[in-house]
Amino acid sequence: MARIFFSAHDPAGHTVMDSVDAGNAEQAIASLAARGLANIRLRDVAELIAPRDERGGYPPAAPQALLPLRQQPEPSLRTFCAELLRRQCYWVALVAFLLASGLVLAQAIVVLLALGVLAFALLPALLQYRYAICHDRLLRAMAFGRWTDAAALAGQLASQVRKPMPAFDLAARAACICAAQGELEKARTALEPWRERLHAKSPTLVDQRLAMVNYAASDYAGFVAASRAAHLAAPADLALRVDLALAEARVGDLLAALELLAGVDPRKLPASRRPFHDWARGMIALRHGRSEAVTALAGATRSLQAHAANPATWLSLAQCSGAYALALAQQGRRDEAEAVLRPVWPVLRVHGDRLLLTLLRRELPAFAPQADKVRRDDRVARRGG
Repeated sequence: MARIFFSAHDPAGHTVMDSVDAGNAEQAIASLAARGLANIRLRDVAELIAPRDERGGYPPAAPQALLPLRQQPEPSLRTFCAELLRRQCYWVALVAFLLASGLVLAQAIVVLLALGVLAFALLPALLQYRYAICHDRLLRAMAFGRWTDAAALAGQLASQVRKPMPAFDLAARAACICAAQGELEKARTALEPWRERLHAKSPTLVDQRLAMVNYAASDYAGFVAASRAAHLAAPADLALRVDLALAEARVGDLLAALELLAGVDPRKLPASRRPFHDWARGMIALRHGRSEAVTALAGATRSLQAHAANPATWLSLAQCSGAYALALAQQGRRDEAEAVLRPVWPVLRVHGDRLLLTLLRRELPAFAPQADKVRRDDRVARRGG
């Protein structure tokens, strides 16, 4: 069992940040949904984050082989029900006792009482499971660029949500879908009314999500600017400082990225943000052509892989893995680079920034557009056969 940290919203719409003991991410999500929590995001698997050496880097071991993202299983009803029964074991024991007593004593009222208790204990969580599955499918559709499906799922979920934070999350995802299809101004306009509504609870949240909206439209200057606005609204928040440093390191000003990271002690970061700190360090080294990029990006990729069962992490995992693959390829380790890139390519080819994709396709011709077309044609032919 591992301790997995998460954030979520309780039935009253309040943010909950805590940890859960589970065997893997799928079990963790099932367990949390069984409690009636919504908008679940796994934030940290502290035991799975690789130890740093005394210089603050990672050992040179490469990340483990990753199951292709297209093959990552959806949360299963079986896993959900098993975890639900485990969490509600006292209620289940009470129901079993009442049901057995009612049957033995031939008391219909006791049997009905047992069924009522069972419905009270389990029905709300089972209804939440339907929402969680639909949300999972939304994240998958967005990851693979199936924008029509994603828009339909976002609309379906929005009709079921009344609480502000889950509603904003869906509005932000809908805005990303809109921006990815070329309607950036419409997407930005859709999020602005939320700024006043959420300012008291989280003054940085709208800018954080606007950064992702701008990135979805390949507006990299807007991506960096929104990340900077979020950081300036809460300059003491080290996680936001790292987010801005990473944005600058990927598509902005390397000097600014270096200055931002110089003000961050990684030991003071939440464990869930340390991979992003190393990703930023790796990107700075990669853009400077330094060999230490491989070590930093390998560590960041390995840490993100621990969350690969959760599609909310796939964009970050794909983008970081792409940078790691490029670092390997530039050192002549092309077989390793292709092994890293292949599982995440269906997501990265949709969400990678233009420079990263251009460099990857130059270093690794197997991922050039022509090769992508051949692979798609092969899949179509196999389905047709």
